[in-house]
Amino acid sequence: MVMLFPVARTVLLIFVALNFKSLQWRLIGCSVVVAFLAADLPLARTGYMKFDNVFGAALGTTVLQAIRFLLLMRPMEEYRHDADKVPAYQLPFFQRCFWLFRMTSSPRGVGWSFRVKNGVVPVKPCHRTRPSFIASRLRWLFSHYFLLEAALLYTRYNPVYLSEASVTSQGYILQCLNVAAIPCQMYALITCVHSALAVLAVATHFSEPQAWPQPFGRWKDAYTVRRLWGRTWHQMVRRDLTLFGPHWPKHNPWDPVHNGDSSVSKPREREPWGRRYRRLCYAFICSACMHVCGDVLLQFRLWNDFSSFGPSGTTEVPNLIGYSAPYFLWQPVGVLVEEAVVGIGERMGLQESTWTRLVGYTWVWVFTSVTLVYSVDGLKNAVHISYLAGEGTGLPVTLIEVIVDRVFGVQLAPVISSWFSRM
Repeated sequence: MVMLFPVARTVLLIFVALNFKSLQWRLIGCSVVVAFLAADLPLARTGYMKFDNVFGAALGTTVLQAIRFLLLMRPMEEYRHDADKVPAYQLPFFQRCFWLFRMTSSPRGVGWSFRVKNGVVPVKPCHRTRPSFIASRLRWLFSHYFLLEAALLYTRYNPVYLSEASVTSQGYILQCLNVAAIPCQMYALITCVHSALAVLAVATHFSEPQAWPQPFGRWKDAYTVRRLWGRTWHQMVRRDLTLFGPHWPKHNPWDPVHNGDSSVSKPREREPWGRRYRRLCYAFICSACMHVCGDVLLQFRLWNDFSSFGPSGTTEVPNLIGYSAPYFLWQPVGVLVEEAVVGIGERMGLQESTWTRLVGYTWVWVFTSVTLVYSVDGLKNAVHISYLAGEGTGLPVTLIEVIVDRVFGVQLAPVISSWFSRM
């Protein structure tokens, strides 16, 4: 397995650190980074089928970052860390590279002038010492690892995931579980990786505990589709997805009048609805393109498997590119509908309450469970078609299966399979 992804990330930092004034050189730098990422698509494999798709999305995210940092802005002039004494472009070259590494490693801008102000769950005061923080993140790591394995077990023994049947074929209750299983794996995986990196960074004194809030927002905030994405799910990529704006006027981060933490800064006026909705549409178009990169990676895997091990006489390879996009393109429609309903409710004199939030949670759950069907069907069918038997299916036996077998003497595989057979 050849991985050009780290090379592309390093080249991106080098080109940004060189701080070219010429648009031509910055365009060349962006093209080189994108070329490395494109060359990695046919070669990269994580060893587990669904995570190949996630890695492809990570490649797409880096493309957006290359466009953002090399063509649309100058981060060393427009961004500032709270501890900076001088602008980053005045630092020596290797210090600029390290500064950029820290900046790109903080997608939510914790401790930076571009910090995300809504939805970030701060580190609890009781966890702000290094030992207590490390203990709390280790608990998160282990608990979410078991959540990851539980979701893996569900997809491993559910007959829907072992065939080309739709996730809707088992009724609506199991449909909800079926469409939630893969996002649950992504949620648990990202949380595990984030917790492990947080433990490593804090234990080595690379950063302070406050720099590592939870990777996702509070689920209780997700009572509208807009809040589900803006406050709960999309925190880690919000800046990358909104790179095409429209943006607020840029201010010099070294100007105390416009410093985000300054007491003299004036509150922003509420943006017009059309401007906010346009930014939302651009963000989901970028998100769709980012996830289509995962489709492309799976498509290359399919082409390779058919050419190497496919049956003789096979002439047509199924197309997988684009199945991820519809789900993200439906999200602005959901936001448009819910904001129209909220507007009508406000004109009728309704106030936000526990009951309206319960209606909101129900709406978000139903909308997501319906719009996610096509993409989940596409991903599981891609996995079913393109991966050889026994290859890319993850660990042969999960830790949960080992514990249950040794402690209770129960083998989970036949138990789960028999449960599904009775459904």
